[in-house]
Amino acid sequence: MNSVLGIIIAFDNDNDLREITEHRTVGAVQWGGRYRIIDFMLSNMVNSGIYRVGVLMKDKYQSLIDHIGNAKDWDLSRKNSGVTLLPPYSYSKKASPLVTGEYRGKIDALAGAVDFLQKNKADYVVVADGDIVGNIPLDDVIDRHIKSGADLTMVCTKKQKDSPFTTYVELNRKKEAVDIRVGDSNEGKCKHIALGIYVMSRQYLIHMLSDCVTHNCIHFEREFLSRALIDGTVAGYLFNEYAVKIEDTFDYFRSNMDMLDKDVRGEVFLRTRPILTRIKDEAPAYYGDKAVVEDSLIADGCRIEGTVKNCVLFRDVVVEKGAEICDCIIMEGGRILSDASLRHVITDRNVVIRDGRTMMGHENYPITIAKNATV
Repeated sequence: MNSVLGIIIAFDNDNDLREITEHRTVGAVQWGGRYRIIDFMLSNMVNSGIYRVGVLMKDKYQSLIDHIGNAKDWDLSRKNSGVTLLPPYSYSKKASPLVTGEYRGKIDALAGAVDFLQKNKADYVVVADGDIVGNIPLDDVIDRHIKSGADLTMVCTKKQKDSPFTTYVELNRKKEAVDIRVGDSNEGKCKHIALGIYVMSRQYLIHMLSDCVTHNCIHFEREFLSRALIDGTVAGYLFNEYAVKIEDTFDYFRSNMDMLDKDVRGEVFLRTRPILTRIKDEAPAYYGDKAVVEDSLIADGCRIEGTVKNCVLFRDVVVEKGAEICDCIIMEGGRILSDASLRHVITDRNVVIRDGRTMMGHENYPITIAKNATV
């Protein structure tokens, strides 16, 4: 699909992932035992034939750059296309009249990359947040957008919860947006939420960015979408399969736990539309004679000698004898020492839980432990 340009907004605006995003953006957070969250949007674009992708960054992006590398694992290391990493202020004010010199929101970030937009002569642009977990057929979204004649098409799904970070949408019978609200004060009037994926023509995006910058608009959902709704037609594409926008710790915990359900995994990991990630070779997981493992995802390189129930373990995790973990997410390099007991806990990379420690959170508010901590 050479006439489509992809732009992934890979920096954080509104979220509450606490310690998990101290050192990285949401897109760079490990997920599901072997993936990073941004893998889903990169894979969605490649699976839909979009091979020109710009990744907008702002801060805490070293982990993201290390993960993407030359993008060969997503088949995006190409001579005439591929991934373009767009760090903050990648274009000076002299390069574009839309560059403000700082990122106050998504509009400033997109305006700062307007030179990138102008150089790529694609007909259409897919603007997507990098914090979405889901296998979304963007090629179908683009086809629907072209057929509808709308100025902008936004991907929506069923309302899942009330959140101050969520964009809510009300659609009419023609699947056109009639109301867009941001935050948890929607009073139940909007029945769908926006996943943060928008399709529009490249020229329309450039025009709207210019208009927003002129009027000092900085918030994409509140101001860009509202202006699009008032001045034109905004269509909605309803995606009824599994999809989650990771906005807080509960979203992160729940989406990982959902992968323990075979039916949910079947909706996300499709053979015809694979989710790609950076390949790392590890030895198979080792299970001791007295290890007990139930209903869990265990990555390569783990050594399990204790009890693991309903958990997601990333690479190189060690659970020693006598240790028991239940409903937990243990990221890469975690060490759970003997007789420790964890329930509803998320540990970042290289966390050590000492002998005999007991920690218990709740599924609605799991305990999170920062990277490299020893408890």
